[in-house]
Amino acid sequence: MKNKLFFVTLIFFFFSFLLSAQNTIVENFETGLPTSAPSSETSVSLSTGMWKIKGVYAKSDNGSIRLAMNADGYAITPPIDKPVSVSFKHRGSGSGKVLTVQKSIDNGSSWTTIGTATVSSSSTYNTANISINEQGTKGVLLKFICGSSTIYIDDVTIVCSSIVDEPTIQASISASEITATSMKINFNKGNGGGRLLVYSKGEEVNWLPEDGTAYTNLPKVLTDNVIGVYSGNADFVTVTGLEAGETYYFYVFEYNGANDAINYLTQPVGKLTQRTVEAPSITTSVNAINFGSVKIGISSKRSFTLLAKYLTPENGTITLTSSNDFLISINSSSGFGTSLTLNYSSATLLSTTIYVQFLPSELKSYSQILSISGGNAEVQVQLIGIGSNTDAKVYFISPSGNDNAEGTFDAPWYNLQKAIDAALPGDTILVRGGTYYPTMMKDGTKTTIRINSSGTADKRITIKNYPSEFPILNFKDQPKKQGIRGVQLNGDYWHIIGLHITQAGDNAIKLEGNHNIIEKCTFSYNDDTGIQLGFGHNFSDTHPGISSNDGSYCAYNDIIDCDSYLNCDADNFGSDADGFACKMHNGKGNRFIRCRSWDNADDGWDLYETDYPVILIECWAWGSGRAENFDWVQASGSFQGNGNGIKMGGNGTGGSSKGKHEAWNCIAFNCNKTGSVKGFDQNSHGDGEKLVNCLAFGCGYDFMFEKSGTNCEYYNNVCFGNIEIASGGTDSNNAMLSTSTKAWKNNVIRGFSSSDYVSLSEDDAKAPRGADGSMPKRFARLKSGSVLVDKGLSYNVPYTDEFAFLFQPIYGLARDLGPYELQEGEISGMQIIINPKAEFNLSILSNPCKSEAMIKFSSDFSGIASLKIVALDGHVIEECYNKNVETGVEYFVSISVNNLQKGMYLCVLSIGDQTKTAKLIVAK
Repeated sequence: MKNKLFFVTLIFFFFSFLLSAQNTIVENFETGLPTSAPSSETSVSLSTGMWKIKGVYAKSDNGSIRLAMNADGYAITPPIDKPVSVSFKHRGSGSGKVLTVQKSIDNGSSWTTIGTATVSSSSTYNTANISINEQGTKGVLLKFICGSSTIYIDDVTIVCSSIVDEPTIQASISASEITATSMKINFNKGNGGGRLLVYSKGEEVNWLPEDGTAYTNLPKVLTDNVIGVYSGNADFVTVTGLEAGETYYFYVFEYNGANDAINYLTQPVGKLTQRTVEAPSITTSVNAINFGSVKIGISSKRSFTLLAKYLTPENGTITLTSSNDFLISINSSSGFGTSLTLNYSSATLLSTTIYVQFLPSELKSYSQILSISGGNAEVQVQLIGIGSNTDAKVYFISPSGNDNAEGTFDAPWYNLQKAIDAALPGDTILVRGGTYYPTMMKDGTKTTIRINSSGTADKRITIKNYPSEFPILNFKDQPKKQGIRGVQLNGDYWHIIGLHITQAGDNAIKLEGNHNIIEKCTFSYNDDTGIQLGFGHNFSDTHPGISSNDGSYCAYNDIIDCDSYLNCDADNFGSDADGFACKMHNGKGNRFIRCRSWDNADDGWDLYETDYPVILIECWAWGSGRAENFDWVQASGSFQGNGNGIKMGGNGTGGSSKGKHEAWNCIAFNCNKTGSVKGFDQNSHGDGEKLVNCLAFGCGYDFMFEKSGTNCEYYNNVCFGNIEIASGGTDSNNAMLSTSTKAWKNNVIRGFSSSDYVSLSEDDAKAPRGADGSMPKRFARLKSGSVLVDKGLSYNVPYTDEFAFLFQPIYGLARDLGPYELQEGEISGMQIIINPKAEFNLSILSNPCKSEAMIKFSSDFSGIASLKIVALDGHVIEECYNKNVETGVEYFVSISVNNLQKGMYLCVLSIGDQTKTAKLIVAK
């Protein structure tokens, strides 16, 4: 049993349960259906409400009550609020029968077909998944129509959006304290929880916010000439950086909810048109310039623009004053000094580009104010930089860039290939947000981005998304069925972070180099596997004269915190495109860590024809092989995707797979294309495998390891469904419901169910990751009191010395079964709870405290939060939090007070210009 239970944990699990109950509707037809089919429409009371049926009745099939449908029979759900998708199990009395699903948003007056399912006569029920896409609509009806008898359906599961109702009263706005460059916008609030303010200059705002999208890190450009200013619940906001004598159009949108549950009121819109004062003013395009790290003795340049209006006298000068560390000029290559004088006439200085050169001389941080004044106006720009001892360069690319530019922040390139060709060991390529359509042809004929150069062990070359921006490499113009990949990575010691690669003509990334890290990347809608490590069936084809891999080719690569979904190959219609693959003669030391694969055509992971062991840690795979997801693929013939979850081996034309593969804390589920599809699949691999703390459910076979071998190990795993484990291996402390004799035998745990978990839904598996890349926090987490708690052997996941985030401390007497330890009693670090009504607040739970203080805080506006423990004399003892916070979220931070003397302290929360203080009392 566990030792203690924190109150905050109870809140978290209870709130999570409420969310799950609200967001999912499940009908299993166990009671309420008639035993014979009515010939006219009839209302029946089922567990989910009143359904309307015709030609439909209850029938026992394969041990359960199912909804059976005659030809032209139908079943209509009760009204459903905000449905997103529907899934259901189905089979027929004969193959090829078609079930049609329709929706109505006008109470049945009209119907729209949203999908079909072709049923099979197999005794095993298949699963259909269909999108509804009415997450903002209430009272939606679904209708299931039988094309020809008899079709059976069961376990209709409707996922509904957690998006809250939009407000009904829009905010209005007014302006006060108007100057030449700023004004105060006052909110007359509507009935929402907050409001979003945007503006444009010189023309009406031509933009609307998207429900489910929270606009953070404001102010920033949202689209052409539209600036997002503020989101929150304040009474007013001061808008700065405006131009004198210009007309600005402000729009305000009332909203409810937070994060991906936010819902905006867009009709009508609150509007304000206001002109700034015609007074002397100087406006700059930036308030600050941060040069980052620059090597001592090497200069780095940035630029900004300034303009001035309504200056007095009519003709005069504007003076810019800086320092020897930050020199300024109006020329990008010459004329730099500590001061600069600009002449203006007719009371105006037209937009002028100013170049700033940072030349550090010491290993230290630099900060300087660039003062700009003249014509009875003044403004300041903050200049920041760090002197370093590295000569590494930083290159920039942008969707608005030009390959004839300099590759700098102010003059970025467009093609990633351009930056790759320039990069040397230690360099960094920053990729600005937006969509790129690569055009550069490295080999003269294909737009494949080719990485052939290498970094070194101590100087990797890094490709990284610009902070808080989301770049997409879209290869839609690549021809399909010709093996043209998005990225071909042959080099060593590259680190690629935060790219989304889509619609490549083959793999998104084909990786053949060594010591590379692919992190926080996404692969979708590619014409083959998202990312594939390895070569071809014949190793010598890519390495002439070398018959086999000695382990040093395609070796020691780490794929971390990546997602791969909806990849499907057209040439073999699904039989090749996996989420992730390490196959066909890989080298040593390749690892997949905290990756997710879902709805891919073939398998989630494929370790086919391997030459050396492959390691998977905390990886999830689900939904493979669903033909209905790939109607966009231009392919001929029938769909060929296998649909397995994690395939841990396989023998082919290139030889038998080798190496003892390992899966730690991994999950495979809902891979149920047919009754033979597997979650974890040995696939005749003969060199052994090791599975520890893995979970599988909802597959034809959750675990299929049919080939005997003494080199097979299974510990602390959980299996809900069918299983086959050949004799000869080692197993202990696994959980299963199957009574098969071809299964685990030693210290088997039973008596568990899905109610042991907070959630096992696909929507929770697909939820956003944490900011650190961690997996969603609800899926596959045990509930308090589960029979699976404290039943495992005390194994620790490997490689925690390299990846500390993988470590899971053991709570209680022993390791829990399955991938995640139930953290009862000792909460460390931070937890969050979604609360759309959260206000700017701070409190100490269990105050006074003796050894640990639990601090709860929240905000009704986003920003950087600083949480400090301060002595009564004002000196700061500890800053225990300094990160961005979002609206609609309560944060719980646990801190140790063992090093504090008995007495009273202050806990101070600062976000922006607002502060909250709470007393912290330490009792020894």
